[in-house]
Amino acid sequence: MNFFLSIVIHTANILGIFTDPFEFEGDYGPEVNPIRQKVFEKVMAKEAFSENLDSEMRELMQKSDKEYGPTFLELVTSELMDEIAKKQKDLNGFANRDLSKIFYFLERYGDQKVFYFFRNNPAEFLSLDKALRAKASRDGKSFDLPILSSTQILKASNASDLKRDLLDAVFTEETLSLARSETDLKRSLKKLDKDFLQKFFGEGAKNDDLELFCSPAGQTFFYWAYQALNLHLVAQDPGMIEQINQVKEIFANTIGEPKSRAQALKKKLLVANSGVLFTQECDAFLPHTLTCDGTFWPVDKQNPQDGCFIFLRRDLWEPDYELIDIEGYAGFKEGRMVVILATRKNSDEKFLLASCHGHSTMAEDGRLQVTLVMKTFHQLSQDLDLQLLIGIDANTKTEEDGRLLREHLDHLGLTATSVGPTTIKKRMVTAQHAKAGKVAIDEEDYLITLKPENGGRFLLTHSTVGFKEERADINKPLPNRDNPSDHYPVGATLSFLNGKN
Repeated sequence: MNFFLSIVIHTANILGIFTDPFEFEGDYGPEVNPIRQKVFEKVMAKEAFSENLDSEMRELMQKSDKEYGPTFLELVTSELMDEIAKKQKDLNGFANRDLSKIFYFLERYGDQKVFYFFRNNPAEFLSLDKALRAKASRDGKSFDLPILSSTQILKASNASDLKRDLLDAVFTEETLSLARSETDLKRSLKKLDKDFLQKFFGEGAKNDDLELFCSPAGQTFFYWAYQALNLHLVAQDPGMIEQINQVKEIFANTIGEPKSRAQALKKKLLVANSGVLFTQECDAFLPHTLTCDGTFWPVDKQNPQDGCFIFLRRDLWEPDYELIDIEGYAGFKEGRMVVILATRKNSDEKFLLASCHGHSTMAEDGRLQVTLVMKTFHQLSQDLDLQLLIGIDANTKTEEDGRLLREHLDHLGLTATSVGPTTIKKRMVTAQHAKAGKVAIDEEDYLITLKPENGGRFLLTHSTVGFKEERADINKPLPNRDNPSDHYPVGATLSFLNGKN
């Protein structure tokens, strides 16, 4: 085989929003692992660890969760309610009716324990967490809210001051502007079991009382209260805040430091001689790191919204690649896929390249993205002699998802890498509370090209996961010190059939 004609390619979900020292289980180092474990035990629901236990033990853990932690009025004291009232007067978008609904809810349910409710609440009420982290990542800034799940140092040491500091940080017009549509959230409420609130607060509770959390101010209050609960719980243990700050500082200077993460990935790409990198969930630091010295062509023209980029190495590709629009698909406008037409240097061979990020809860979305890329490929192939490469995080979270994807690729005349699990993770302290304590071991990341019988002139050879040809160790959860993302990069050598063009 003539390796002068081959190209090494990679696809990688970067986990650009990696600002939480407590979200994942994994090896973060001997100085912080024991502290993280203590925090997990303090703020996580016992029920999250009951998946493999018998029903009687699960019921006992659920009962323990229902009796754990503060009541609403212990969490949101009268002093804090006064502070919230002051915020309402100062902020545009925080109406007096929103404040009245908040106070009504607290009066009605004030003596109810809140831990079990906040560990089982509708996920939509916490959408601000992702929005706030994503905005910080897009802006190239640190996610600096004074919560447990950030690198921001906690300046107070008691629960009352911690919650007040968080109130000042969260109740801003910027936060209100990032809230989801009130109409969307009210629509989501209609899907809940009609007895949803009664599960937590007993007879007389009604789902209509949740509507206060649908307005921007209501979402902001809910997000503050959810994060305030974590602070309230850890502050009950003298000395734990100091230990948490130690974890935050070490994390921020090691695997959570975005510039260092970008440099480490760049080094691995150069050692692997990578000529194309497809990314998903990329932050603002990696594009600068890969392009600042001229190693890869700039990606300024590509939509940065979801971090899907295609990086082309300068010595292998012509500079004037063309962005291709995918019409009629909302995910394209959201930046969850980018498609370009590029020309390889010396050979003038043209490639349609696509980086795709399937919807996290709808595996069919990844299949749709591939279909749309293939539709574009066939349209362009009427006038061009064209080859195809796709790098995708398809979010195939089950064996069935993976099987359906491969059947879909086969139907379209495509072939993909098969490297085994590419994500091995266990979420711990997380706003995605339904995933807390759950283990995920899935193959979600693929490199895709045309089958030879469908016009492909290449083979995907020497496949790698985490830059290694052997399969990933499922006993090493991600992220960790060796791979600071919840996905391993997947690589392959793209070699011409029969060693010639």
